[in-house]
Amino acid sequence: MHNPHAQPPPRPSTPSRPDRRRQRTRSAIIAAGQHLFATRSLEGVSIDDIVEAADVAKGSFYNHFNDKAGLANAIVELVQGDVEFHVFAANRDIDDPARRVTRALAVVVGYARKNPDRVQALLSLSQRRTDIDSPLNAGVVGDIARGLASGRFKGVSREAGALVVLSLARTAVDYLSHAKSTTALTDIVTDLSGALLRALGVAADEALEIARASTNLLIPLETGP
Repeated sequence: MHNPHAQPPPRPSTPSRPDRRRQRTRSAIIAAGQHLFATRSLEGVSIDDIVEAADVAKGSFYNHFNDKAGLANAIVELVQGDVEFHVFAANRDIDDPARRVTRALAVVVGYARKNPDRVQALLSLSQRRTDIDSPLNAGVVGDIARGLASGRFKGVSREAGALVVLSLARTAVDYLSHAKSTTALTDIVTDLSGALLRALGVAADEALEIARASTNLLIPLETGP
């Protein structure tokens, strides 16, 4: 949900050969943290749990992170950055705020289906980050602000619009990660996207048309390679 004129989020650079062992250790710790935080709170995971899952020495943890909070911040930034990169790529040539927010929702759901531990960890660790002016939420807030300024969205404030998008995305990912629904993923996301746009003041018929088009981003995920 980025500004269409913004630069894409940076991707991690490849470490030099002397740093690869250190990077492998850091990656193992982060991967272990993602897996553990996907089902447990920050308080419910100990550093001993993390190093055991990562199969590294306890001292190695402190070579990379000061404490669990430092690891949690690294995981949030890593996963959020990766999600934002995929959203940016999907919306690179899209200017319409209505299409941008629904395409972003489809991308987030698709990413969560492919990377469940990563996204569940992000949701668990970012529960306290509800400030819409946080840098983590800059993309969606920008899309809502531009939609309101252009008259594309109406009947909501910037804050309410952003909270609608963020809350629906979180709920959708959580539901689709755990529920055993017999409804097709694309149908669920189409309905959610349509409801999102109607909440932002888009007419029902147009909201459904945009929702269907945006949800097509999920078709490769549903049909497989």
